[in-house]
Amino acid sequence: MLLALMLVVLLAASDFDLTPLRTLRSVHVGTGGVVETQYNPLGILGISAIGIAIVAAIGALISWLAPQFSGLSAGSSGSSSKAAVAASKSLERELSKVLSLIRGHISTNESYAKSLANAQTRLAGLPEADQVRVIVSLLVAENERMRQDSLELNSKLEDSKKQIETLRTSLTEVEEVVLKDPLTGVGNRRCFDVVMEKTLFESRQKNSVFSLIMCDIDHFKRVNDAFGHQVGDEIIKMFSRVIESGVREGDTVIRYGGEEFAIILPTTDQDTAKSVAERIRRQFESKKLTIRETSQKIGQLTASFGVAQFRSGDDVEMLVQRADAKLYDAKSGGRNRVATFGSSD
Repeated sequence: MLLALMLVVLLAASDFDLTPLRTLRSVHVGTGGVVETQYNPLGILGISAIGIAIVAAIGALISWLAPQFSGLSAGSSGSSSKAAVAASKSLERELSKVLSLIRGHISTNESYAKSLANAQTRLAGLPEADQVRVIVSLLVAENERMRQDSLELNSKLEDSKKQIETLRTSLTEVEEVVLKDPLTGVGNRRCFDVVMEKTLFESRQKNSVFSLIMCDIDHFKRVNDAFGHQVGDEIIKMFSRVIESGVREGDTVIRYGGEEFAIILPTTDQDTAKSVAERIRRQFESKKLTIRETSQKIGQLTASFGVAQFRSGDDVEMLVQRADAKLYDAKSGGRNRVATFGSSD
């Protein structure tokens, strides 16, 4: 988004009338109506300085983006990883192309400024109108060349902008794949790390609460051993759907590992989070499962939940440990229940 904004600003700036910056004054010479334009080298060099600043900003952006894409690629696997690497390399090439275009344009600007400065020096020592006319003609030709260069740069930058937008969209799509659990379609452990850090940061910035629920399916190993991994996978998928149906749009459901899930609830206190967990627990408990192919009944399944609210001074690991501790309490207390911290904890 930042890069797109920079390109839009650059394209817009190129359409501005920069004559007041480039020109000191314009006067008529002799009786022939010839215009003597006295140019301002400092103004032109100032425009070049702005271009150099844009180049530096884009260079810094490339430096910042490189590790981001590297991190994305490192955490992915298979085709997603290859797609992320290919998209990031293409984006880096396109950014380098833009950088090269702007550097070339700045070089042309500097050459233009020197030509104008030289013409201005020569004008000061020319008494004859015909000689002035020759110099002015040269300046007009130089100005036209500069105008054509600017039009060409605009066209190339517009093409690069479109290409970068396409690549940015591709990277967003790849990132969504990389952050999803392939079995259930909810977030994976990498997504958990990203969302937890973001939620933790926002909670500290806004001085707001948020809660974490850790939950898993009771006696899942027995079910897996009795009915097979394929049935076990279907139960995990069903449990993830029950969880998703019981949370808000802004909450995040994560498959934390195996049959264990995490639910991140921004701007949610412990009591509200407990109510969410109870609703999911009851809905999952009410399911009566049967294997379709054999009509074999699986029976009732239940899940246990541990709830913890963010406390000042918590980091991600501390919050997870406290929610996990309460999940263990729920298991130890008989399963199929929700455990939370009391006032004495």
